[in-house]
Formats: sequence, structure tokens, C-alpha cells
Amino acid sequence: ADLVAVLALYRPGPLDAKLDDGRTMAEVFIQRKCGKEPVRYLHPALEPILADTYGVIVYQEQVMQIAQALAGYSLGDADNLRRAMGKKKKEYMALERERFLAGVKQRGTAEVRLAGEIFDQMETFAAYGFNKSHSAAYALITYQTAYLKAHYPTEFMAGLLSLEAGDVDATYKNIAACRERGIAILPPDVNASREDFTAAGDTIRFGLGAVKGVGSKAIEAILAARDEGPFTSMADFSLRVRGQLVNRRVIENLLKCGAFDSVERNRARLLAGLDEVMRWAASRAEERASTQIGLFGTTAEAVSPPPLPAVVPWPADEELSAEREAIGFFITGHPLDRYEQDLRRFTTATTATLRTRGRELAPGEGERNGRPDTRPRVKLGGVIHSLRLKNSRKGDRYATFVLEDREGVVEVIAWPDTYRRHEAVVQGGAPVVVAGALEISDERCQVIADEILPLARAHAEAIRQVHVRVPLAALERDALATLREVLAAHPGPCDAFLHLECTDESETVLALPASLRVAAGGEIVPAVERVLGAGVMSFR
Repeated sequence: ADLVAVLALYRPGPLDAKLDDGRTMAEVFIQRKCGKEPVRYLHPALEPILADTYGVIVYQEQVMQIAQALAGYSLGDADNLRRAMGKKKKEYMALERERFLAGVKQRGTAEVRLAGEIFDQMETFAAYGFNKSHSAAYALITYQTAYLKAHYPTEFMAGLLSLEAGDVDATYKNIAACRERGIAILPPDVNASREDFTAAGDTIRFGLGAVKGVGSKAIEAILAARDEGPFTSMADFSLRVRGQLVNRRVIENLLKCGAFDSVERNRARLLAGLDEVMRWAASRAEERASTQIGLFGTTAEAVSPPPLPAVVPWPADEELSAEREAIGFFITGHPLDRYEQDLRRFTTATTATLRTRGRELAPGEGERNGRPDTRPRVKLGGVIHSLRLKNSRKGDRYATFVLEDREGVVEVIAWPDTYRRHEAVVQGGAPVVVAGALEISDERCQVIADEILPLARAHAEAIRQVHVRVPLAALERDALATLREVLAAHPGPCDAFLHLECTDESETVLALPASLRVAAGGEIVPAVERVLGAGVMSFR
């Protein structure tokens, strides 16, 4: 019953409209439910009707029941009263008031003064009352989805991601929710993915339908070929999945987002050999179709596919960029990952909090065209995408772009003065920190940039200490000497500390001398991680 009532009350009218005592319907309900004020009924006949809602008229059906019990309304007349109250038309309400009072007087159920007070209460609450049958139906769905989210979170989130796949903002929000709950999001896989998102144990696998350029017919062809057995290589895939629907662009986008990682992890190698593999597959398909046998009786199946060229794997940033190009999101990581622990030290918001709490931010104290500028000031980190350079009416160049963090995206505008000062920084794919004024409305949310700094520089300027975890049990020979060389090669203003982790789970912290102070930005993070492994550095 409480869930049904909550859904009826959690709407603009009951939450915002003030009663005579200055409180809202929702506040009165909460106070009475929690026992902070007594439940009162203006007439004994109202108790069985309003007991479930603590004497508060929440549902339209309650208005109808009161009119029946006190004034003898028929069901049809009571429904007309409900409609009149919902429309809030004074002329109709005046007529209904007279009719209600006459019915009460005729039945002798209450004094005229009390009957008027009851009608006034009905009119006040019924203006925002909700249909109980609707609220009960919503409550059932709410309970079912809440149960699934609590007990089957992976399956629930996979279904939600599939349902809202066409809404970019919702997908960002859902992926962020999965990360918060520790549910890993895996890239598409030609050997494991279906068309939509699917639960895979405690993880969620991206669907093939999320890959740009891969339509339903192409997916049907891939799944049909996979029914005969898993793909063992890109050449095997190219030979078994033929046709115009699965062309070079489709395969390129699949490999860029990691869909072939299960057969070859080096995506650069796959891309470098793609054209040769596709030519081989086309030739083998023609030979199969011709039913001809070679001079020495060699069939098409005996001809081996061309080997993939030896190519250096893409750097992490390039691999992430290719993922986003192919699927619209960063999957296996994010350019902000290396700054995640410290990002809050030099930013004040994320793209998600801009929309949820942006209106609550304190007014700014800046100036705009010589006038006070009260727009809230924000500072957030992200990666620049969809960069567009435009000219103002005066011919001055300015920039608009989308700033993406781990939780979503926000539109940013750098007007000519800001763009001139930060032109070198405003580049597509660049991780930056943007400081500026927040403009938010029902239709849009955007930041008018004042300052745009490289994220690494902002990070370095905010950091005073660099801490390095050294797991002694897994330490390779000469690793400490190599680590010293790496730190010495990146001098800077930050004090450095080593956390020596022993096999008995104890830890010894060593403060390094001033001669080994280091920089918090640049290439020090990947350089240290090449010696000790990923995730060993933190900043304070």
C-alpha cells in the first residue's frame, strides 16, 4: 500500500503545491506515517476510506467514495465530480459544491459547516489526486523491477542497456551504474555476443548491434555461421561469413572495438592484414563455387590463409580511440582512468552531477560584458570529441565540442577570446580540464569555457606527493634500480614515497630524498607501470 501511495505522491502537484498550513500533500503524508502528528478524520465516515493513506486524500477514487458515503452520489455522478475537480473549473466546482451540500443535508450525515469543510478538503487534495488503479499497476511493475535489480543485477542491467541502447545519455548513465556496482562491461565478441547486450556470469557483454555499420541482417549472418562452430581466426570468419552485408567496413569496425580479441588480441595486426585476408577469402569462395580441382588435386580448403603481418600493438590511448570510433563508447578503459583517484582534487563536477545538481550550485561572482555574471562556475575533466570550429558574425573563430567523462557528455562552447588563448589545447581526442560557467535549462545543459588546460598539466599542478606501491613478492631482479632510473629521469616538484609491500601483508613506507623529487605528469605513469605493473601509482 505504501508503494502505491508513494507513486501517487511523487509527482509535481503533491510535491510542490502548498496547502493552507504551508506544507505539501507529501509532507503531511510523511509526518502522519512516521507518527510525528496524529491521523485526523473530519468525519467518522472518512476513516474506512482514508485509513490506508493516514487521513490524506491521495487517490481520485477516494473522492468518489466520500461523495457516495456522505452525499449519496451514484458511481456515475461521483466520476463526474472527480473530473470536475481535476479540471479545476470554478463554475463547475460551484455547482458540485451546492449539490454535495444538498446531498449531505438530505441524508443528514453531517452539519452544513462540516460538510463545506470536507468539500474544501476534497477540492484541495483532489486537484492533485492520482488514479489508484494506475498507481497500483505502476507499483507492481516497480516492485518486480526492483526485485530483479536487487537479486539479478547483471541480467537486469543487460536488459536495461538493451532497452535504452538508442539513448546515448541513458547508455552512459547505465554503464556508469554498472561500474559502480562492480559489473564489468565487456566488448563485443564475434564468438560470444548476440545482437543485444547479454549477461555473461557477473559481466555484461556488448551486443553486436551496438557496433556502427553492423545491421540486423549482418548479425543474422554472423550468428548463423557461428552455429556451425566458433570462429578460429579472422580468416576463418571472412571465409564463413560472406556477402555484401558483412563487408570490409563491418569487419574493420568489429576488430576496432575488440570483437576479434578472442582469436587475436593485437588489433593493429588484424587491421594491417585485413585486406589480404579478405582477398584470400574471396578467392577461396570462388574456387569452392567452381568445384574445380587444381593440377595436383589440391582443393580450395587445403590452401592456408595468409599469415598476419608482425605489427606493434596500438598504444592504449589509440586502442581506446578506435573503440570509441567503432562503438561510440570507451569499453575496455577510459583516457581518464589514470587520473581517476585524483580527478576530484582539481575538478568540482562530473557530467552526471551537472544535470542532477547543477541547479543547486551557488551563484557565480564573475563578470560578463561588464555586468555581474551569476551563472554557477564549474570545473570538470574529460576528453574532447565532435570538435567544430566556427566563425562569429565578426569573423572571429570559436569552438564547440563535446566533453566526455566516464559518466556522460556535456556540450562546451569556447568563444573567440577563450579559443584564442587555448587554441593549441583544443584538439579532438585531447584529455582536458574545462573551467567555466554552467548554463542549464529543461532543454539543454552546456558549459561556457573560460579556461581549458591539458589534463596532465592540471593534474601535475594539483599534486604534491607521488606514491608508488612496490610488491616485493613479484619484484623482478634489478627492478628497484630500474625504478630509480625512471624516477630520476622525470624530475619535478613532488615528493616521492615508496610503499614496500611484504609477503606477510605488512608495509614499509620510504620517503625518497629531495634529489628524487618527481613530476606528476608527462610519461612517468606508463614508465613506472612498465617496471612494476599497472595501477601502482597514486597522487596526493
